[in-house]
Amino acid sequence: MSDEPLIATATTLNTIRPELLTMTFGQMAALSPWIWALGGALSMMLAAVLFKTWKWVVPALMIMATAGAAWSSTMLMDLGDQFLFNRMMLVDRFTLVFTVLFAISALVTTLSSMKYLDREGLQHPEYYILMLFSMIGMMNMVSALDLVVIFVALELMSISVYVLVGFRRADRRSNEAAVKYFVLGGAASAVFLYGSALLYGATGSINIQEILAAVEAGRAGGSLLFVLGAALVIFGFLFKVASFPFHMWMPDVYEGAPAPITGFMTTGIKAASFATFVRVMAGLGYGDGLAEAVQKHLHDILWISAALTMVIGNVIALTQVNLKRMLAYSSIAHTGYLLVGILVGPASDSGYGPIYLYLLAYTVMNLGAFAVLSALAKRGDSGINLHDMAGLSKRQPLMAFGMAVFLFSMAGIPPTAGFAAKYLLFYSAVQAGEIWITVIAVLCSAISVYYYLRVLVYMYMREPAEAGGSAGRSWMASAAVLAMIVLTLQIGVLPSRVIETAKSISKTAVPQIGQAGARAAR
Repeated sequence: MSDEPLIATATTLNTIRPELLTMTFGQMAALSPWIWALGGALSMMLAAVLFKTWKWVVPALMIMATAGAAWSSTMLMDLGDQFLFNRMMLVDRFTLVFTVLFAISALVTTLSSMKYLDREGLQHPEYYILMLFSMIGMMNMVSALDLVVIFVALELMSISVYVLVGFRRADRRSNEAAVKYFVLGGAASAVFLYGSALLYGATGSINIQEILAAVEAGRAGGSLLFVLGAALVIFGFLFKVASFPFHMWMPDVYEGAPAPITGFMTTGIKAASFATFVRVMAGLGYGDGLAEAVQKHLHDILWISAALTMVIGNVIALTQVNLKRMLAYSSIAHTGYLLVGILVGPASDSGYGPIYLYLLAYTVMNLGAFAVLSALAKRGDSGINLHDMAGLSKRQPLMAFGMAVFLFSMAGIPPTAGFAAKYLLFYSAVQAGEIWITVIAVLCSAISVYYYLRVLVYMYMREPAEAGGSAGRSWMASAAVLAMIVLTLQIGVLPSRVIETAKSISKTAVPQIGQAGARAAR
């Protein structure tokens, strides 16, 4: 009898590694946010088929799934690092904190959407299901330590949003926005994937930990193949975050998408992209481990992109009268500020912590602003131009006050979350010795005050162009706006706890990649 089958079986078992087929209690607990989200998505699909009253059942399940994911993530903060699926994913405080952020984004968008979808005649269960799948993609992105897993998660997040952007199927602008986003997003994904392939060729791995280990060991950090791969991966992320020169898709897509989905995109997608960007940059050895020439090139790319993104976003926003387009260019400018955080992260005492604080503040104030626009919008997203805001303080005092708070926060005026976030970010840039980029950022913030406060002038100092009642109010949208007002002011007045959380996830998430990579190399 031949021993070949036994040898083949032993080789197969050695390849599969049987210990990977079992999970510890900690690993199973770490998956609970995903269980909430996936369970909610499956329940929503079943409810859409089985219940005639799905109009209330599906959104209720969506709220339960997002709230459950946020709650379970909060409960797991002290669990410790849990590596999953052969170290392709890592659930740590970094992952869990951003999961809470994604869940808040999806929850507030759901509350903002109910009345809006009724008004537009778009109340379909697919809307909520796609949003939840997009949130799952964000969760997978921020937990991924493998470039292929990041790509798959990126596509799950993006494809769901492509459909949501074009959800107003009878609207030409919505269709155009969806096609434009799909084509350009597909090109950016291809660039990212090709860069990943080059990194694999340079380092022999697609795992972020092992790539960093190869860079620290001096095996790949200075090779041409590595430099090209790193550049393409960075360019892919720069498109997703809408940085110069990959920003031109954003205003058209934001204007064409339904108002609540615009808010979901500008918060959830941006937070997921930047969180993953931080992990990938750490994996590439940015700031520690790269050859000096490569480090300088990456630094210069980020410096130029950040400066031009801030300037272009703020200057073009000055000319906008449609509030969705104005907030789109504002979002481009905020991308520039966040790129400053990545630029200076390795050289400052706060590390990448200011990025989390800024993303939290940005998420809260933008969700609130788009919740207001969703409540004010008329059919086809008309009625949200600058002149339509005239006299809003008399017609809808809560919405006007909320918009005022959110715009003050975007401008970085105390005592709001935006001020605390910008202060910590600019202080970190000064600590890192990046004085000129800090000067540009401060000047751009000063420019932004004009177009933010111009909206307040119309709301509080202009009489309405025409008399008449406001659109029907939704208590859910009002509750979402009120909650975002409270959070915006709370973070601004008492930022210490959030700042400590931001610094803690910066210290625990990024260095552990390097430590794990060193262990993997040994």
